[in-house]
Amino acid sequence: MSKFLAVAALSALVAGCAGGADYASTPIGPQASIPFANHGNVRDFHAVSDDTVFLQTRNRQWYRADLIGPCMGLPYAIGIGIDARPQGTLDRFGTILVDGQRCKIGSLTPSESPRQQS
Repeated sequence: MSKFLAVAALSALVAGCAGGADYASTPIGPQASIPFANHGNVRDFHAVSDDTVFLQTRNRQWYRADLIGPCMGLPYAIGIGIDARPQGTLDRFGTILVDGQRCKIGSLTPSESPRQQS
């Protein structure tokens, strides 16, 4: 079952103003997974483009999710859903939901805070 994250409109504004950082050149590291993603373990997100989003877990660890193709509206979303079926662990085979659109994850890697990379 998908879990929707409520995020303040301020986060959406910050996500939309992420200019300057070159996220496309960031090297992709070892693949990761986020346990209990369907039980609220993802506490925040920061979209930097229509195909890259950073997810923060409850222990404040950031992960970079590179999507397979563009996810229209992601940079302006004030909330996203997570589909981590069947075990509830989000990994590179998971999906995020944006305005009813299913956006498949192609890569999920540990990362620094996207705000530190700007």
